[in-house]
Amino acid sequence: MTKYIWTALTAVAIVVAAVVAIIGISPVWTIAAAAVALLSLAMLVRSLMLPLRTIRNGMDLLRGQDFASTLRKVGQSDADEMVELYNALIGNMKAERLKNIEQADFLGKLIDASPMGIAICDFDGRIIEANSSFRRMETATVAAALDSLAPGQNVTVRQGDPQVLRCICGYFMDRGFRRTFYMVERLTDEVIKAETAVFNKIVRTMSHEVNNTMGGVVSVLETLADIHAAEPDVRQTLDSCVESCKALGEFMSGYSSVVKLPDASLKPVMPADMVAGELPFLQKLCPANINIVVECRGATETVLADSALMHRVFTNAVKNAVESIGTRPGRIVLSVEGRRVEIADNGPGISSADAGALFTPFFSTKHPDRGLGLMLIADIMRKHKAEFGLATGEDGITRLSLVFPPASAVVNTDCQEGN
Repeated sequence: MTKYIWTALTAVAIVVAAVVAIIGISPVWTIAAAAVALLSLAMLVRSLMLPLRTIRNGMDLLRGQDFASTLRKVGQSDADEMVELYNALIGNMKAERLKNIEQADFLGKLIDASPMGIAICDFDGRIIEANSSFRRMETATVAAALDSLAPGQNVTVRQGDPQVLRCICGYFMDRGFRRTFYMVERLTDEVIKAETAVFNKIVRTMSHEVNNTMGGVVSVLETLADIHAAEPDVRQTLDSCVESCKALGEFMSGYSSVVKLPDASLKPVMPADMVAGELPFLQKLCPANINIVVECRGATETVLADSALMHRVFTNAVKNAVESIGTRPGRIVLSVEGRRVEIADNGPGISSADAGALFTPFFSTKHPDRGLGLMLIADIMRKHKAEFGLATGEDGITRLSLVFPPASAVVNTDCQEGN
């Protein structure tokens, strides 16, 4: 409203000054009228400039992204109206920005605390952000699987440890363009439960059918062998059939022993003492061409373990190493460090094709074989709630790594070494 008043006053003053000058009244009145016109014009210009200056100040604050500062009223209605509008707009923007910052901070903490690995790529598909879970699960195998995925696809990955991972590729819109993100999810528990349930059902069914059938067959064969005792050829054939039936029964007993594996009775034990106590027995499993030693690397912790079940783990691990080395000169090293026990051998190693199927039911790299060794190790270590893995390193050494849950004490111990 002010600018309209000053516009009218200016117009009136100009008209008055013109009339006074035309009719020839005293020059004093002409000068006074002109002065009033100039003053009104100056006030009109000021009333027009204040809103423009207010707009310029607001633009400067927006350009500098200063959402904390507000504009002050200047006493001019039009300018003050613009100040009120600007301050309200800035208040809303400040609240929205704070909300976005808090949501982004919460989302960042949620992603970082998530057990699922999450990684975000730039517009060129390169990973630029990732949470700690993704970094822990990121391996060459996982990276290769992720590179092979297009948005919307997923793939299940097995590595040289008991973990089963599902790799997922997706995208989100950022400033109108697609940005890729990856998720890596552990499926280990679900897959293991499903595999174990199927394995147990198969073994129980097979054992029932085989034992029932073989019991009657063996009885008939032994009766026939007695009847044909005077015929050496027939008796030898029948005895061979009986041995084959018994071998089949023992074959099924091996699987049944895994199904009926007892729960672990965990007690505090020193890994170094446990390994050293197994050494004399393990030495007998190794032929003359293989040297087996135990190494202790400084302090070892007291852990929770079932020594009876661990005897089966060490036995199967060393048997696998011996079979892997074969007849060439070999070396098996049982090393202890902290809560970790490693069984390393210089056999031919594990191929990348076989690495994904390790610890799964019925899988074996040795033919013919039942595939029980690694599966038994996996079941026992799960009962210990321990971490474990099997892989061949870049140095060509294959290592079975066992990491036990901790007990309270940490002490030093000396390890025995045998040849």
